[in-house]
Amino acid sequence: MAVTTLPRLSLGIIPRTAKQKIWTGNPFSFFDDSLVIVETSSAELSVTQPRELKLYSRAFTMLQQSAVYGPDVRALISTALAEWERAG
Repeated sequence: MAVTTLPRLSLGIIPRTAKQKIWTGNPFSFFDDSLVIVETSSAELSVTQPRELKLYSRAFTMLQQSAVYGPDVRALISTALAEWERAG
């Protein structure tokens, strides 16, 4: 939980109940606005074409709009941990 307060980190989680503007699809990570790594079931893809990077940037923006941050993300994590401990 301590990492959620770091000034250079923005941790967002999309709750199950959130209204999503886009399907989450395959996980992907941005690196310096020049590379996106996409993980699929069978391979890891490196995306470097500027027009494709823009598509991932737009997708990421839409995902950000569905996510919760700050105190809301900490509350979501606390609730999940409590449920996990009860089920344990």
